[in-house]
Amino acid sequence: MLLSLDAAVHPEPRRPPRFYLILFWLVRLVVRLFFRLRVEGLENLPAPPFLIAANHQAWYDTAFIIASLRPVPMVYTMARRDTVFNRGWKRWFVTRIGVFPVQPQHGQLDQCGLATVYQILDRRGAVLMFPEGHYSRGSELKPLKSGIAHFSLQAGVPICPVAISGLERLRLFQRVTVSIGPAIWPDPPRVWGFNRRVADTLDRVRRGILRRFGGRREGGDRRRWSHRFWRR
Repeated sequence: MLLSLDAAVHPEPRRPPRFYLILFWLVRLVVRLFFRLRVEGLENLPAPPFLIAANHQAWYDTAFIIASLRPVPMVYTMARRDTVFNRGWKRWFVTRIGVFPVQPQHGQLDQCGLATVYQILDRRGAVLMFPEGHYSRGSELKPLKSGIAHFSLQAGVPICPVAISGLERLRLFQRVTVSIGPAIWPDPPRVWGFNRRVADTLDRVRRGILRRFGGRREGGDRRRWSHRFWRR
C-alpha cells in the first residue's frame, strides 16, 4: 500500500512529467556544451528507490548532479517553503521539476518534509540530499547531519555517495567532476543501538564521498568527526 503523497509532489517517479524531461535534457545539453563535465561511477547507481548524498559547493550543484544521472527515475530535492514556495509562479515551476517544500526548524525537517521523503521512497523514487547542511570547499567536508542515515535505516534504502568538484567558482569551460561511489546499504549488526547505527551509516557516507575525491583526508577527518559525535 502506497503512502499518501503531498498534492504538490509528482506521484510517479518512474514516469516524470514532460516538463521535467524537457528541462532535464536542456540542462544536460547546456552543462555539456559550456563545461567540461566528467561523470564517474554511473554504474554504481542501484535500482530505485535510493538516496543520494552529495557534498555542497554552491546553489547550482543540483543542476550538475541531476544532469549527470539518468532521466528516470525522477530525482527529487527539497527547498525552503518560505523562500522558494512563496510565489505562485515559483510553486508552479519547482513542483514540476521534483522540488518539494520543507520548513526546517533548529536544523531539523518539519513533519511534512519528513513524510514526503518516505512517500517518495515508497514510490521507488530518488531523493537528493546535501547532508552537510551548508556549503563546503573542495574535499573539506563539514560534519554530516544525521537525517539521511535515519531515512536510509528506517526506509531500508541505500545511499549513493556523490562527490562534486570544480564548482567553487562558476567559469565557462572549466572542468567539473561528478563522481558516484558504490551504494551504502543500511545493514549493520542488529545488536548495535540505533544511535550507533546512525553514526556508522553517516561515517560510511562520509568515507564514500571522500573516496570519490581520492580519500586524501579520510583518516584524520573521520577520527575527529567520530570523536565529536560521541561526545554529544
